Amino acid sequence: MKVIAYLLGVGSIAGFSCLILYTTATVDMFKALLQKYPPKYIAAVPAVLGLLFLISGSAVAYPWVFRLIGLLAIGKGVLAYTDPQKIFSRMTQWYFEKVSEQGQRLFGIIGIILGTAILSWVQ
Repeated sequence: MKVIAYLLGVGSIAGFSCLILYTTATVDMFKALLQKYPPKYIAAVPAVLGLLFLISGSAVAYPWVFRLIGLLAIGKGVLAYTDPQKIFSRMTQWYFEKVSEQGQRLFGIIGIILGTAILSWVQ
């Protein structure tokens, strides 16, 4: 369980560091990924991450935070898979077209803070 929590923390820090340092390239990569594969295939990623958060919740100091993040991630996966009224499509369109580079870097900073918190909460 601890190994999964450490991997989630380090992966979060690494991924969101790329979003801060290489904002345009990272956003372009995600945009190309979403154009190449249908959202039903991509929906598996947040669902699996949500399951990993739920599984590793017992190995951290604040398991309710991990379980909440896990449930939100699974919810996002279900939303991406079903896409009722094109909600997921509109969210991704908003992210890629309306959010400025500073906003995307802010998401990166929040992700790095979350990854650091994850690493510090492992018991």
